[in-house]
Amino acid sequence: MQQSRTRNSVINSLTSVTTQILTVVMNFVVKIVFTRTISMEYLGVNGLFANIITMLSLADLGIGTAIPYSLYKPLAEGDHHKVKVLMKFYSKVYNVIGVVVLLIGLGLIPFLPYLIKGGEGVPDLNLIYALFVIHSASSYFFVYKRFLIDSDQKGYITARITFIFSFVLSLVQIGILYLWHNFILYLVSSIVFVILQNIYISHKATKLYPYIKEKTDEKLEKEDVKEITKNVGSLFIYKVGSVVTNGTDNMIISKFLGLIPVGIYSNYVLVTKSLNNVVSQLFTAITSSIGNLVVTTNKKHSQNVFERLLFLNFWFYAFFSIALMILINPFIDLFFGSKFVLSETIVIVLVVDFYLNGMQSVSTSFLNAYGLFYEGRFRPIFMIIVNIIVSLLLVHPFGIAGVLLGTIISRITTICWMDPRIVYKYGFKDEKAVWKYYLQYIGYFCLFLFLGLFLYWILGRIVIDNILMWIIMGIFVSILINVIFFVLFFRTDNFCYFYQKIKTVLLSKFRQKKQA
Repeated sequence: MQQSRTRNSVINSLTSVTTQILTVVMNFVVKIVFTRTISMEYLGVNGLFANIITMLSLADLGIGTAIPYSLYKPLAEGDHHKVKVLMKFYSKVYNVIGVVVLLIGLGLIPFLPYLIKGGEGVPDLNLIYALFVIHSASSYFFVYKRFLIDSDQKGYITARITFIFSFVLSLVQIGILYLWHNFILYLVSSIVFVILQNIYISHKATKLYPYIKEKTDEKLEKEDVKEITKNVGSLFIYKVGSVVTNGTDNMIISKFLGLIPVGIYSNYVLVTKSLNNVVSQLFTAITSSIGNLVVTTNKKHSQNVFERLLFLNFWFYAFFSIALMILINPFIDLFFGSKFVLSETIVIVLVVDFYLNGMQSVSTSFLNAYGLFYEGRFRPIFMIIVNIIVSLLLVHPFGIAGVLLGTIISRITTICWMDPRIVYKYGFKDEKAVWKYYLQYIGYFCLFLFLGLFLYWILGRIVIDNILMWIIMGIFVSILINVIFFVLFFRTDNFCYFYQKIKTVLLSKFRQKKQA
């Protein structure tokens, strides 16, 4: 079981990261073509409406997180009947969610003028928004079967399918932008592909688990419905906290600063979001294995795995955050143009937020795996209040940096310390041990901040005026940061543990090839 779990984690992580990197590259190509063929106002509209749609995702009530948790145990035990009944239940739920998103989203059209400053020059604004809503609503149909594949530690399958569809969509959208410069047709293509992708994944799930297509009139037991309802109620609050924290920035910027700042900021969001997607895939890919871990092993072992993953989490996010601090402005300047470059202050604040958000990956994975949704139901409420109040207070004096500071302060005062405490108290049953986590977390943060600002002070002054020089600088920065981390950590228990794990996996692969 241990080897199977490790093997699945490695396969899922490598596949997810590889496909995500390739997807990121294609997304950047599409975005570069977008900025050169469509006006900056459309770039702002795209960023703003994407945030509004993020708000509409509240309609799923957090069920997308509850599904994997409810599937871990029956999948681990081979309880096909329970899986089949759960799939039938979630099928009905997601169909209702899709319709609700469509109706609520379209119902917001009359209120769009109150959210946009400087949108008078954008024609067909209502139609564009309606297409965003349709895209969001259509993403809910057939998607529930994807969770079955992912929960069974086979996320590499859905990752490959998603990449293929994303790659073809990117090619289609590049063609549309170059040939017709048509934003509406660009959006229609996204709708078509998300529907086709979900249908194909649904078909794949049915082939992998043929028993789910067997008809059953049986409904979930009352205890199961009660448990799901309890978790969903708590998850909805979590969902609200996450959406408000991550989804309101563009709305506040649009309301107080205008569409063009939203468009400029959206390029930075694309970079940070893409990087976050790549790194988070390492942890998202192992979430199903964590779910299997917590239902098949003792709590002390789970706690040891948690603390080791925190070290891995830090290494990846600190590395990407520092590299981002040094390289993001030259990247934006080279690929999008100097008019899209933001100030150094905004960049530093943006990177700190990126780091803090990424460092929650392990806590979130274990929180979901243990199903500790009800225990932390009040945390998102505090997070929302702090985020909105601070962002609104700071947007006038500090602009975009003020909005981001609101997000950072809301994270530090809530999620950074509450989520791990919940995991230690209710998951590991060892609340006192959380103080060790806090000390490690603070130490990691101080190291990241000191090293990041120091390297930025030295290397950030170097003028990068061509792509080759940017690539060389990127390689140099990557080697430098990882060498520093190696020198600092190579004698630690956590580093030795992962070194041995990687060594074992590679040797196993080598022996298999040799025997073949």
